[in-house]
Amino acid sequence: MLKKENDARTGAPQNTDSKTTGELLRILTSTHSQKELDSYLETHTRPESGAGFASCFQQLLESRGLKRSDVIRGAQLDRTYGYQILNGTRQPGRDKILALCIAAGLTLRETQRCLETAGEGILYARSSRDAVIIYGIEHHLDVMRINELLTDKKEPGLA
Repeated sequence: MLKKENDARTGAPQNTDSKTTGELLRILTSTHSQKELDSYLETHTRPESGAGFASCFQQLLESRGLKRSDVIRGAQLDRTYGYQILNGTRQPGRDKILALCIAAGLTLRETQRCLETAGEGILYARSSRDAVIIYGIEHHLDVMRINELLTDKKEPGLA
């Protein structure tokens, strides 16, 4: 049986399962009933929700002494929508998460963790768009400047 613990950073349930993705796929494809599926989900997965991101991000804001209103403004998000994301009532997309992380001045590592917590793909250095964003994060550029760079490189901006 899988042992579950709470993640020390986010407080969310965390699986301590050491199975590989291939092993998990084998288990899942050999599942023949909804009861077995329910058991698999309980044992081998964690829910993906905006609340996990919101909690993780809030801890990062507090550790830096940042105000939510300043970060939302810096991310160029609508105020109401930004607060809904940070309260966990709306699940943000990848670009919104990136904009918030950039506005908060998070490191690349912290940004990747936020993306993972939200169930979004991490930044990938082989992607030209992601490479520009990584460059921007590493050089402490704001959302507006990163969007300008993305436009210059003919890549979609952070929406």
